[in-house]
Amino acid sequence: MLKQVAEALGVSSAAVHKWTRGGEIEYRKLRVLADFLGVNWVWLRYGEQAVLDLATAAGSDEQLTEIRRKHLAEIMENEARMKFAQNVSGIVTWEWNILTDAVAYSANAEQLFGRPLRLLNDFWAALEPADAPALRARQEECLRSGAAYEAEFRVRWPAGDTRWIASRATCVLDADRRPVKMIGVSFDITQRCLAEQALRQNQAILDKAQSIAHLGSWFWDVGKDDCIWSDEAYRIFGWQPQAFKVTMERYFAAMVPEDRERIDAAIRLAIGERQPYRVEYSILLPDGRRRHIHEEGEVLYGEGRAEAMIGATRDVTDSRQAAVAFSESEERFREIFEQAALGLAHLDLDGRWQKANRRLADMVGYAPTEMEGLRFQQLTHPEDLEDNLLRLDQLLSGEIAHFSLEKRLLRKQGGHVWVNVSASLSRHPVSGEPWHLIAVVEEVAERREARRVLEAAGQRSELALQSIGMASWEWDLAAGRLRLSPSAATLLFGAPQEEVAEQRFLDGLRAASRQRWLDSLEAIFNISSRAQLDVLWHGEGGKTLPLALSLVAQRDEGGVLCRLIGALGPR
Repeated sequence: MLKQVAEALGVSSAAVHKWTRGGEIEYRKLRVLADFLGVNWVWLRYGEQAVLDLATAAGSDEQLTEIRRKHLAEIMENEARMKFAQNVSGIVTWEWNILTDAVAYSANAEQLFGRPLRLLNDFWAALEPADAPALRARQEECLRSGAAYEAEFRVRWPAGDTRWIASRATCVLDADRRPVKMIGVSFDITQRCLAEQALRQNQAILDKAQSIAHLGSWFWDVGKDDCIWSDEAYRIFGWQPQAFKVTMERYFAAMVPEDRERIDAAIRLAIGERQPYRVEYSILLPDGRRRHIHEEGEVLYGEGRAEAMIGATRDVTDSRQAAVAFSESEERFREIFEQAALGLAHLDLDGRWQKANRRLADMVGYAPTEMEGLRFQQLTHPEDLEDNLLRLDQLLSGEIAHFSLEKRLLRKQGGHVWVNVSASLSRHPVSGEPWHLIAVVEEVAERREARRVLEAAGQRSELALQSIGMASWEWDLAAGRLRLSPSAATLLFGAPQEEVAEQRFLDGLRAASRQRWLDSLEAIFNISSRAQLDVLWHGEGGKTLPLALSLVAQRDEGGVLCRLIGALGPR
């Protein structure tokens, strides 16, 4: 019979079974069931006594019957309106019979939970497991105290989607105030929860950005004198975020005394005359340290009067200190630049002098400001310009990192001055592109003269050695190379060679090892400042040559042998 009724009404057998156990049945299905059974629908829903009452009332009072019909029609109409409102709003009503554990949901429950809910277990199966303990605790508290409850939880749709649901419920008590039913409503709050989640994420991003930038935001209700500060604004002032309510009195108390009147006047000016609010001031932190603040704000007006101010507070202590340090560094550089004993200059990449110090200007007879309108090409001797430009091209192309050369600079009054120029390329700190040239210029006239005198003396010494059949040589032990005069190199290797690797020299002497040969020289130098050696030179190609070596030792500050200087020649 249950199956036949279920097929006639288009519902499940479980639903019909629920009706037989006292479950609620929709009005439309109630009328269909009454027609199927051939009974009065009032009797089917309210019992035989209700039918008798209606019949009695109809026989005794026709007017009363008409009133009842009218009220019944209104009830049915209201029920239809409620169902329509449920469908439109998505609100699901439900009832849980605590005594029988039967549960009944409104017809739109599947739209909310993504599945039909016929049994209580159907609901718990749809619930996100992590949310179940809290919801059970709420229900148990409601059953224990009889107080209504509100809960928010997640349900999982069969397709895998997750929906947020809010439920509000209360208990129905019997005459002894024992719970017999729990009735409630449920509705979808997914969009609200997603919006709240996005808001929390955006707030977290904003808080992090403010923390990184040391930027705090604030709001001041002018009429209520109520302040709302962000967490970072609290931190900037050295306070625990949201530990207390900020007031304007506390705000001004944090400022150094000398700034309070000025900032108060700036706020009044912004409110009264609608002037921009942009100020800087200093505060004292709770630990006594001073912090520099930059603050900007805007006044919000309503109905012609100031209602609130919003703004931002930024900790500029580091930038202020960096600016002071940069200024001091610039001043020190300026002093070094102007007072340096060497010529210093910045040049554009095309060679134009950007800035030259006094020492460089004095070398060429110009004032520093006069040089700023010239290019180095105009002050370079024509015979030296080609080599200079070649080095500059190599520097700009990245082939070399710096260069140094001796050249002549033309003086304003005529003539020239010999200088050594060391140049390097400064690159832009952001783009890395070539930015400008830095040049260090040293006057070398005296050095060149000393070198000329030394070279002349060397030539005379070499001539003197040649007159007795000897030639000069020098061994740099630290570098591992020998410098030979043309005569010495020709004698040993058959052709002039300015430098020779020490191993090639040791091979010619047939020395067992470098260290043993030097140790034998040390033994001689311990008893004499000069060593005279007769050796057999083994030249390339198998030729031998009896050779006389004359050696003088040079030592470093630690007394270690570092250089040998002497003469050599055939015996």
